[in-house]
Amino acid sequence: MDNALLFGPFSRKGSYSRVQVLDNLFADDRFVALYQETSALPEIDELMLYRRYLQKEDRVLLYGTFSPNLFNSLCQEGYDLYLVEPELNRIAGISSRYLDRVYGLSNELIDVMGSGAFDKIVLPGTTIARYSRGELLMFFRNVRQLLATEGQLLVNIHNAQYLKQHVQPIASRRIQDCTLFYGQKVDNNRLIFNLYLKSGEDEKVSYMIEHLYEPDTLFEFAKLSRYTGRTLYAGKTVTILELDKLG
Repeated sequence: MDNALLFGPFSRKGSYSRVQVLDNLFADDRFVALYQETSALPEIDELMLYRRYLQKEDRVLLYGTFSPNLFNSLCQEGYDLYLVEPELNRIAGISSRYLDRVYGLSNELIDVMGSGAFDKIVLPGTTIARYSRGELLMFFRNVRQLLATEGQLLVNIHNAQYLKQHVQPIASRRIQDCTLFYGQKVDNNRLIFNLYLKSGEDEKVSYMIEHLYEPDTLFEFAKLSRYTGRTLYAGKTVTILELDKLG
């Protein structure tokens, strides 16, 4: 692991032999709960957004981190939703009635449903942020095969400038009878998220790297990947884009 990924008190904790360093924060459910809480989009009502944007006759793929409660609610209302999520502890809240709509990897979907199976693909900001520039461009190109001929991507991204101006040096949360400490720092166009917990004899530290993007960059990648797009919403903390598949 690159030691620069842990900073300040998190780096000191990670140097102690008694503290377990997790390269994947999703290995601990408490880290997952904290990450999901801090990466939520309080500026928008996601349930109202999807009710307004999605049509019940559309087959929709949600690609990456998505609220299990939101997934359950929309499926119960009659939306034809599917989910790609490789981390099992991030789908723990999904109702057993809808687990047959959840896949670990996109190639599993192609094997089962074929290419061009979806009218819309929703890409949460946390999905976009996990990719470096080269990886994201390749992802846009690869995900095309899942879209129908006139399919669309719905993309949301966190406002990079807002995040850079409002990084949280050190904060804490109580989750599952455990106090967790977390902090953020910006390294060029990366947001580095550190976490630490101590519960009895259990001490762990972990991190997450998120790549920060401006809408213009995504429009550039969209054009290179044969999409055309527009901004649906530009807020203080989040921007929502719609991209149409071309040819």
